[in-house]
Amino acid sequence: MRSTSHQHRLPPPAKDDINFQSLPWNLNLPDQHYYLHLVTTPMEGWTNLHYDPTTDGGVLTSKRTDGTLESLHHYSQNPIRLTPATTSLNYGTTIWEGLACRRSPTSEKALVFRPQKNYARFVQGAHAMCLPPPSYELFMRGLQLVVQNNIHLLPPSPDIDPKTGVPLGGAKLYVRPMLMGSGQQLGLHSSPQVSLVYFVSPTGSYFQGNAMGGLKLHLERRKSRAARGGLGSVKCCGNYAVTMRPLLDAKKLGFDDNLYLDLDTYRESSLQEAILQELSAANIFLVLKTGEIVTPSLKRGTILPGVTRDSVLELAKAFTDELQPVVAKSVGVSSSDIAVTVSERDVRVKDLLDAVEVFITGTAAEIVPVQSIATSPSPKDELDGGEEESLSVTFPHGQSLPGGPVTTKLLEMLREVMAEKRVCDATKDWLCDLYESPAVFRKSNMK
Repeated sequence: MRSTSHQHRLPPPAKDDINFQSLPWNLNLPDQHYYLHLVTTPMEGWTNLHYDPTTDGGVLTSKRTDGTLESLHHYSQNPIRLTPATTSLNYGTTIWEGLACRRSPTSEKALVFRPQKNYARFVQGAHAMCLPPPSYELFMRGLQLVVQNNIHLLPPSPDIDPKTGVPLGGAKLYVRPMLMGSGQQLGLHSSPQVSLVYFVSPTGSYFQGNAMGGLKLHLERRKSRAARGGLGSVKCCGNYAVTMRPLLDAKKLGFDDNLYLDLDTYRESSLQEAILQELSAANIFLVLKTGEIVTPSLKRGTILPGVTRDSVLELAKAFTDELQPVVAKSVGVSSSDIAVTVSERDVRVKDLLDAVEVFITGTAAEIVPVQSIATSPSPKDELDGGEEESLSVTFPHGQSLPGGPVTTKLLEMLREVMAEKRVCDATKDWLCDLYESPAVFRKSNMK
């Protein structure tokens, strides 16, 4: 597996026989993909055999059972072989990350957004799943090489809004690094073999079906997504499996997704005091009448530390003065009558009643407004003879896309950063150029 010469700094033009904008949020065009697969054992760990940054030749290697060192495979023609006793299949020992590579409308460079943050979360997940984490150098080089070997699937750069000059949402090349227990065993032990896998897919928007307005969220009072002391902050397969049945149930009721509660804080007749967590696969933000832009705190260990979540917090803190007039507009007061604050804290259900805007964040979704949050009637056999509190809140600013003044401005800021049109001290290492040297691509700043 070899990289493209560092002298060629721009990717080839996007393929004109693929309608990238129409692609769903799914695995698309698998017959055109290549994936990367490296193998080790917990005792050996990841060594210079897999990647030596001091003698980088553009190749990652992994010794196979047949003695070969091949690590690049065609997705459809040479899939990973797993046995029924594979540890990750039986015990769920799989972690993964989600990143996006976009073509810049400013320079046409292929840019990966904040992979340093993904690595930090990857290491945390590896520890939780008893898997040896790759070095930062190996993680970043694998990411760089798998995208370079699938560069034919990189979508074109997004269009620019002629009125605002801000890039519009476009398709992206989604990249998923995985670390999983790929060894065989029956007992409950850490896996005797570990696989590091990277695969990609060109994708469109996560919430494509909501072209006319914001999300309708169901306030889930009975099913728990995560509990304190659990895996709510780990990007592992179980973190998502637990949301599937509640998500399907919510969609049958006409909702787009669930907003979960910390059920330890929910008491009957005290719904408004319950603490909010997040959606099935996205974090949540509120813009309050007081001028506070707030998102649930990570301190309880029940919420995934989203990269887009962190990016919005950093941008809001760095450009508070620029946000003040749009916050005032959202609240309905003059700029001199309100002060903008940005915070992470316990957010309770009652805070929804004081919100003028609500939006969600995620790698796939970017920033999407919420138009309503409501409970659903409880099944009669779950009421124990009593009545459960209900809630229904509508946010006028979320009735149409791209959302209210604050949601729209933060989305513009985020897209401007991704398009190299906005920069500050906090964002200077957020964009990693795919065709830079490995050392420059990985950069030293881990913020």
